Amino acid sequence: MTKAKTLSTSKRVASSMTTAVCIGLSVLLLTFSDVIRKSIYDGLVFSFTTVIPTLFPFFVLSDLWAYGLNFDDRGRPGRAFSYLFGISGCALSAALCGMVCGFPLGVKLAMELYNQKRIGRGEAERLCGFANNPSAAFVISGVGCGIIGSLKIGILLYFSVILSAIMVGVIFRRQEDASQKFKDISQQSFNLPTSIGSAGLASVNVTACICFFSAVIGLISHITKNDVASALISPFFEVTCSVKMIGESSLFSHRIGLPFIAFALGFSGFSVHMQAFTFFPPEISKGKYLLMKLIQGIFAFFTMLLLSPFSK
Repeated sequence: MTKAKTLSTSKRVASSMTTAVCIGLSVLLLTFSDVIRKSIYDGLVFSFTTVIPTLFPFFVLSDLWAYGLNFDDRGRPGRAFSYLFGISGCALSAALCGMVCGFPLGVKLAMELYNQKRIGRGEAERLCGFANNPSAAFVISGVGCGIIGSLKIGILLYFSVILSAIMVGVIFRRQEDASQKFKDISQQSFNLPTSIGSAGLASVNVTACICFFSAVIGLISHITKNDVASALISPFFEVTCSVKMIGESSLFSHRIGLPFIAFALGFSGFSVHMQAFTFFPPEISKGKYLLMKLIQGIFAFFTMLLLSPFSK
């Protein structure tokens, strides 16, 4: 009876908290409706003019990467990848796609490999944790040249992010059960109509995540009215806004600002993580993924802190 009563009390408390949160969010939506509407509009514009035109072709081609790049443990690249990360060599295509083409393509391709039974659950979880990175074009051209105005800094930032991803992958290395059998990929083929439809759904999910977290960042900035606080909080929510805020702020010195930008790029923000989670089946651990991304962000911060003297 005591246990049942305690459980009933816990449910009532949880229900009351949920009600309070819903009321609080409703009040915020009504009070700051103009701020939220403008932030969502900015997110939509950014998504339709920059993100989707860039990502959609890669969403379609990511399936071709899965079927066409037949890395395995017999070739040297696949063997080296398997030795370094303890993951089947066929997953090298997902890691390369995630590091070169950018998020969330690495996760999408990793889940394709998992659904095809080419890698196991543990491999898929660890692969997602270090294969979901900002693209080389975004970091070097967008952040380095566009926001900061330096190609050298863009290259150093990209190096710090990719090196931190590799370090995280090695730290979480674990050899899978060698007796596990996977499906033969030779029986499968690339289906363009299916890939286009899948790319369309992925684009909608990405846009929704960007709009939601654009509203969150806009609300935080409006309430705090503190540029430093907003810049330090924003990396946990949305990477593009946070990098822009830190890079264009005069409140951060060159030596301090760059490591914070590296952290934002390495961790990537919950907007990117929510995009990644849309590809996760229920059995894939989100907690392990978030832990790996947080560690990657910390590694990227200290790597860039060491490299910042060479950025001048």
